[in-house]
Amino acid sequence: MKNTTLAGLSCWCPITIALILLSLPLPAMALSPLQIDTQHQVTGTVTDSNGEPLGGVNIVVSGKGQGTISGFDGSYTLTAIAQDTLVYSFVGFKTKKERVGERLTLNVVLQEDVMALGEVTVNAGYYTVKEKERTGSISRIRAEDIGKQPVSNPLAAMQGRMPGVEVVQSTGVPGGGFQVRIRGQNSIAAGNDPLYIVDGVPFTSESVASLGLSITHPATITPLTAINPADIESIEVLKDADATAIYGSRGANGVVLITTKKGKAGKTSVEVNMQTGTGQVAHTMKLLNTPQYLDMRREAFANDGVTPTETNAPDLLLWAPNRYTNWQKELIGGTAYTTDARLSVSGGSENTRFSVRGGYYKETTVFPGDFDYQRMSLQSSLNHTSANEKFGISLTMGFTREESDLLPQDLTELALSLPPNVPDLINADGSFSFPLSGSGLPNPYTYTKRKYHKTTGNFISNTTLRYVPVNDLTAKVNFGYTEMQSNETTTSPRMVQDPAFNPVASAEYADGKVRSWIIEPQVEYQKKWSNHTLSVLCGATFQENFRERTRFRATGFTSDALLENINAAAEVMVEDREYVQYRYHAVFGRINYNWKDKYIFNLTGRRDGSSRFGPGKRFSNFGAVGVAWLFSEENFFEKHLSFLSYGKLRVSYGVTGNDQIGDYEFLDTFSLTSYPYQGNIGLYPTRLFNPDFAWERNRKLEGALDLGFMQDRIFLRVGYYRNRSDNQLISLPLPPSIGFASIRSNLPALVQNAGWEFELQTTNLNLGSFSWKTSANLTIPRNKLLRYPDLESSVLAHRYEVGKSLFVQKRLHYTGVNPDTGVYQFEDVNGDGVISTPGDLQALHELNPDYFGGLNNSLEYKNCRLDIFFQFVKQEGRNYFYHVASPPGFMRNSPHRVLERWQQEGDVTDIQKFTQGSGEARTAYLTNRNNGDFIFGDASFIRLKNISFSYYIPSGNTLFQNARLYVQGQNLLTFTNYFGLDPESQSSGLPPLRIIMAGVQLNL
Repeated sequence: MKNTTLAGLSCWCPITIALILLSLPLPAMALSPLQIDTQHQVTGTVTDSNGEPLGGVNIVVSGKGQGTISGFDGSYTLTAIAQDTLVYSFVGFKTKKERVGERLTLNVVLQEDVMALGEVTVNAGYYTVKEKERTGSISRIRAEDIGKQPVSNPLAAMQGRMPGVEVVQSTGVPGGGFQVRIRGQNSIAAGNDPLYIVDGVPFTSESVASLGLSITHPATITPLTAINPADIESIEVLKDADATAIYGSRGANGVVLITTKKGKAGKTSVEVNMQTGTGQVAHTMKLLNTPQYLDMRREAFANDGVTPTETNAPDLLLWAPNRYTNWQKELIGGTAYTTDARLSVSGGSENTRFSVRGGYYKETTVFPGDFDYQRMSLQSSLNHTSANEKFGISLTMGFTREESDLLPQDLTELALSLPPNVPDLINADGSFSFPLSGSGLPNPYTYTKRKYHKTTGNFISNTTLRYVPVNDLTAKVNFGYTEMQSNETTTSPRMVQDPAFNPVASAEYADGKVRSWIIEPQVEYQKKWSNHTLSVLCGATFQENFRERTRFRATGFTSDALLENINAAAEVMVEDREYVQYRYHAVFGRINYNWKDKYIFNLTGRRDGSSRFGPGKRFSNFGAVGVAWLFSEENFFEKHLSFLSYGKLRVSYGVTGNDQIGDYEFLDTFSLTSYPYQGNIGLYPTRLFNPDFAWERNRKLEGALDLGFMQDRIFLRVGYYRNRSDNQLISLPLPPSIGFASIRSNLPALVQNAGWEFELQTTNLNLGSFSWKTSANLTIPRNKLLRYPDLESSVLAHRYEVGKSLFVQKRLHYTGVNPDTGVYQFEDVNGDGVISTPGDLQALHELNPDYFGGLNNSLEYKNCRLDIFFQFVKQEGRNYFYHVASPPGFMRNSPHRVLERWQQEGDVTDIQKFTQGSGEARTAYLTNRNNGDFIFGDASFIRLKNISFSYYIPSGNTLFQNARLYVQGQNLLTFTNYFGLDPESQSSGLPPLRIIMAGVQLNL
């Protein structure tokens, strides 16, 4: 299957024409000769993206050779005429051009150049470090990279752009979640999610669904949807021990640092950004049409020797044989419309800077009906520094409200399963019909009347106080607070239920809340003398989290119109009530020593305490050491290898921990009985007491080489990592006589994640008005279970194998269709004449990617910029048959591929004969689906992930300070041989949508 269409682009022709017309220069204003030729003074300031003044910036009048240099405070003054263009250049920053026009004040912000490693500053969490001086492994994407992508979740902006960071989108439903794995899966059973830090405050990665109803909603919303990607300045991902050990146990699976945009000194700037677009399912499956489907059904009955009746075959005897409905088109073939509007105001003086950013986002769905997901966000920041620079305060606050009125059910699986000749499912009077009653296939349109509403409020704030009592010593304290509230309602009216099953109107309600606070005092000492630089940091963390949830179920409503009012119910049952508290305390420190800017030593340590372990096991020590050698600074390389502009070798090793398990799992716990006994509610035990289990340990080793050639026009980074996680927290199975299925305990199992990471950045052409840059990354991961005591005698022997990956699937080896019987057959590995499990489970299928990465090309010509990004993955995965419980021949549609089935004795094929019953063919199919390896196949793909085209309107030709018109596309093309809807999600749910957006950005 090769998905290469660009359907939907034609609808953008009118918009494209409008954008071109908008981009045309405005009529030149009539300037008097005095305005054109008269010299006048131009003043202003030059700052970086953080609002810090840049001194020594070279400012010249293009084509005239005259110019000046900015002062220490970033200010400058020169003379120019209205037609002149000023060129701003500074080492480590991108050159910028500004036309003077009639402006007497011209404040400029220079963007850091990623290729100028000596000046780029990277956020490492508790401290910042220059790119060339860092000893740890940190990947970064900037606001510029995020802004090119029409995404609503920051995690989507990371896909394919960072080595060692695997991001998989689980669904195309608005607000849906992502799975993030940084350098693989370290833990067999405990949590593997990274730690998220937003502006210094830990942000929960727990799914919002955990606070809600018992239903499985198609969009398992992650809290990170609450963060507007447009508000993000940068995302840094900390990967190795040197970078993550300062976070201790919380950084065992990596750390994702999200920094929001702050105000910049200078004239108040107002920015308006509006975009709109559409999304559609990029690829559908080729299914059987009505004649093919009916032939399949007749053949299935003939194969089984069963006579069709109106009961077992209404599709053959009752339904119209010439009726055809393309259910993929009807149920998932719609168009999702997106609106994204943003407004920001920022500015301030050198001592006080502010920023206020607001956003509104709305996305509908491809499902039938009027359903949408909305997000309203407000982000603000205030930074103040005293005149003597001894005192500073930073305030950051963000509030987001999300509203989801989506369907409570993903209709994709039904779109693939419904027979093509199903009669009308909606009667003439608007009521629903149920011709599929008893088949296990519901009427999909009934979900459009099942009211679902979810509201989530998310508040995050951070305050940082900084004081410099004496030179070289800085004391600061961070205060952070987050709160997430969730309210959810879903209804099941009588009108949407099959009347054959005595329907009862019901509704579910859920209220949930997550609150956390954190206080982190810190002291940092920095001293420079001669060729030495010493930095010492120490601090402490005090953190507390609360989670509570209440879920109700109500029945006995007199009318479907009252289902959203719990007071109208005759019976209300509290189905779940939860209150959880988690405490975490720690002390941490860092010592960094730099000699001659060539030899760098970094030592970090942390002592953690977690309430998730029993007394005596709650505290543990973690730490790491990292060293770096900038060998390009050595005289030998400068003299004899002048083409090598940059060279660094770094090595790190350390130990982190993991406490990502459930709360109170060391305690013996009890739950309430569901039904009263003699009028009393009882208790029953649910967990055994085990105070001895403790932290998982993750030992991380890394070595990396950075090379820059030709003034860093070619930059290559090669790294090798090896993470070994032991003391695994596993639920050990217990004998049935104990009365408990398992007990949480530590097992001396050892899991290794190792691999290679490559990054390449090149400046291919730089001809002034035209430039072409390329960046690429590649990750080759390897996961292996090195040790698992007594695995052969455990209940997990069929799942894992020492020396193999955790993602290896042990299955019956499918050997094809028996040419005599026409059913699936499997290899009898142990030769006992019987196909059985686990004895014959020997076929190994590795579901961990062989490699993954991305390739980006950026081209700039005058005022135009084009970015093209490809994502690629080499992997094996679960195909279409993994999700289908019924074999071809049942009253469900099937892919066109099943027509290659076995029909008569001697046929050689890989599709068994059709069946509609419970004979040997169905048994063989279920055996294959549950235990065989026919459900696996090639899931590799190359995806044109993103295209972004921007046109910058010259500032002298518009009424705005800056204006940009742009068109962006996401998930445009996918090249794959995968048998299913999408090789990334590999599910029967809605795949990621193809999105095309157009917008305008104005700076007033």
